Amino acid sequence: MKESGRTGIILAGMIGGALLGGVFAWLSSARSNEEGETALETIGPAEYFQLGIGVLTLARQFQSLLQRKL
Repeated sequence: MKESGRTGIILAGMIGGALLGGVFAWLSSARSNEEGETALETIGPAEYFQLGIGVLTLARQFQSLLQRKL
């Protein structure tokens, strides 16, 4: 693959990831419980760890999909 094509793909991934992260942050900050806490304030370390594992699993599945297409 040409270097310019690879740079474009990386740039598109960065922009897409930033937009998706912004949407998730907006959705999680828009919700609050009876005490006025946002959803992010009620999430504990175990949930963050579980979310991180989910993101890594998704990245691994995406990479596996790309390997099959080569």
